[in-house]
Amino acid sequence: MVLILLLCVNIAQAMPFDNESLAFHAYYQGPFSGQKQIGIADVHWQTLQVNMNGSGKTAIETRMEVSSEAYDFVEKLYPFRLLYRSLVSLQPMVSIAYERYDSTDKHGRELTWLDAESSLVLRFREGYEAGRETDSQLPGVIASWGSQQQDYQFYKPARHKVLPQMVDELALLQRIRGEELSVGAQFEIPVTDGKRQYLYKVLVMGSEPLTMENKSWDALKIKFNGYRIKHGENTQAHDTVWVWLANTPQRTPLRFEHRDAIGRFVIDLLAIDNNG
Repeated sequence: MVLILLLCVNIAQAMPFDNESLAFHAYYQGPFSGQKQIGIADVHWQTLQVNMNGSGKTAIETRMEVSSEAYDFVEKLYPFRLLYRSLVSLQPMVSIAYERYDSTDKHGRELTWLDAESSLVLRFREGYEAGRETDSQLPGVIASWGSQQQDYQFYKPARHKVLPQMVDELALLQRIRGEELSVGAQFEIPVTDGKRQYLYKVLVMGSEPLTMENKSWDALKIKFNGYRIKHGENTQAHDTVWVWLANTPQRTPLRFEHRDAIGRFVIDLLAIDNNG
């Protein structure tokens, strides 16, 4: 369920969604709910500029928080409190670092650094004791970006390398929002979750009207297919995820939908605050 929530969810020079704050409601419908539509999580999404500690460079941070706290059905079965943070550079848009925290996970926080100079994807864990010396250390600017400047220690490198234009899971949507999204446009984007390598094939299917919270939108319907890359072979990572973006300069995410053997998962936009 957590993976589905993460998957379901024009970085141009003007950065049209800078200081963006969005609220979403996630729900499920399927055999585990008696085919009734039930709420399962609240999702908050924020995008803001980050000054890279006097380097003169500006990056974009995307932050997503997911909580099942308000939903008894999930709390009794599989409660979760998730935090994901993504740091990307612009022109071109590539990931610099990716942090995730699951309060139910014994490993706590984990931060991935995509070291473009060495082409290594390096994983760090909060308070991890490797039991051996290592030369792998986070650059100060990334260490200070980590949540509350946690005590991150080197854990291990990923088995895959940093690829040109590679982004993390959270930055994938931002990358697509920054593209020219004409009907029929196709994209292939390398993605990492810190541990695994993926290739996402994205297709703009068309435009259609969509009503959200009593507001009508002209929306672009976009198809996301993810493939796990392992030992040079591609295997489907999950069933298709459908995304509807507002056909406006901001490309505001309106709806995410995923269907598989256990049911239908939908994340709908509730509120927009573009004043930071």
